[in-house]
Amino acid sequence: MAVYAATDHKITVNGTNLSTVLQSVSIDLSSDELETTAFGGGWRTRVAGLKSGSVTLNFFQDFGAAMVDATLHPLFNGGSYATVVVTPTSSSVSATNPAYTAVCLVSQYQPFSASVGDIATLSVTWMTSGTVSRATA
Repeated sequence: MAVYAATDHKITVNGTNLSTVLQSVSIDLSSDELETTAFGGGWRTRVAGLKSGSVTLNFFQDFGAAMVDATLHPLFNGGSYATVVVTPTSSSVSATNPAYTAVCLVSQYQPFSASVGDIATLSVTWMTSGTVSRATA
């Protein structure tokens, strides 16, 4: 896959495909930067430390069965974790269509966020718990 327009992402939360009600998705991965500079050097040196991640999902709210509210509210209410899987397209997972999988603590949910006449949307950012994996098959 070369340069592409993000028009066909597949995003599931605990196995429920919510792609049709998602406006955007972001997976952010980082690692701590630990300084290893010793006397005698003129430049700072660093190594990677613990890794962390977060997943941000921007939804169009939908109160239908197996949609946004029915999927997210029970996870938040139960203090649960959700498995979020994101692929660039809805095609099968492959070397050119990798699946990123993250287990996230569902620590926030905002069922209502709109002004009069606006599209009902909501945004969540969940921290990952453990490794964010990348599958190609």
